[in-house]
Amino acid sequence: MTPSERVALTVVRCATRLLARERRARYLEQWQADVHGATELGVSPLRLAAGILGAAALIAVVDRKETRTMLPIGPLALALRLVGGAGARRRAAALAAVFTLALLAGAGLLIAG
Repeated sequence: MTPSERVALTVVRCATRLLARERRARYLEQWQADVHGATELGVSPLRLAAGILGAAALIAVVDRKETRTMLPIGPLALALRLVGGAGARRRAAALAAVFTLALLAGAGLLIAG
């Protein structure tokens, strides 16, 4: 396993923490398989993980709003919506980890070219 796959799998695990408990296992298994197969298809595992992170955020917002449309909102508004309710500390920590990993992945992509 390459270092980029390890980082991508970490991002995927953090992204699944944004989802409702009953959905996590399904998405985690699917997304991990996608990351493992990314290099065979010529796709960067880190770029795939960044897309997965965006998808997880969208799924989480749609689930909480119980609607199919998502209004364009910034990261702070998304964080405030995700953090409220029961288990707020765990979600806040998971969200902080996801945003940190996204920032590091972006910096890594800028450096790598």
